Amino acid sequence: MRLRDVLICCLLVRVAGAQELPPLGELYASIDSFYAAEVHANLLEFREDRKGEWLKYVPNVGLTYTVAGDPRPSVSFNTGILYQAKRDKQRNAARRRSIEEKGGLQAAHARGRVAKLYASYLLKQEALSARRELLSIDEQLFRMEEDRYRQEEISPGDFLNAKRGWLVKQQAVEDLKMELELLRQEILVESFRMGR
Repeated sequence: MRLRDVLICCLLVRVAGAQELPPLGELYASIDSFYAAEVHANLLEFREDRKGEWLKYVPNVGLTYTVAGDPRPSVSFNTGILYQAKRDKQRNAARRRSIEEKGGLQAAHARGRVAKLYASYLLKQEALSARRELLSIDEQLFRMEEDRYRQEEISPGDFLNAKRGWLVKQQAVEDLKMELELLRQEILVESFRMGR
């Protein structure tokens, strides 16, 4: 059993009645907010402290000796430092863009998953509504069978078959309600709305 499934089951115990889902736009906003925060957290790595940056461009001052062995001051500058600094700056900029692009793609992918789950949720809600209407009719039919049984117009076996059919239809509606609640919880998990 996956961790997400365990979380969903725990939340079902906590949530007594089925609640409605927030509008799809709010779910998308929650997803975008989560991934924006994740991108921001990942970009913190690239915050640079520019204090003392100029020190790497200071030329090296030293002492060299002539062929005759006399000391002489010398100044040298390594152009490789300039190249390395430019390359590091470009690499960091590319990594920042990569993090931002990945965050955007992950958010788009999550919005797609949530949209698919949301559509499934709406379809199951319609199916539940239709099943409840049918259940209402089935209840009336069962009550008629119950009356016929009391009046001894049908046998106990026929009555038990009618009662069994009625209970199976009730259970089917309850199962669909549970599926709907599981789907609602999955949508909330996928859109980072748990606890709201």
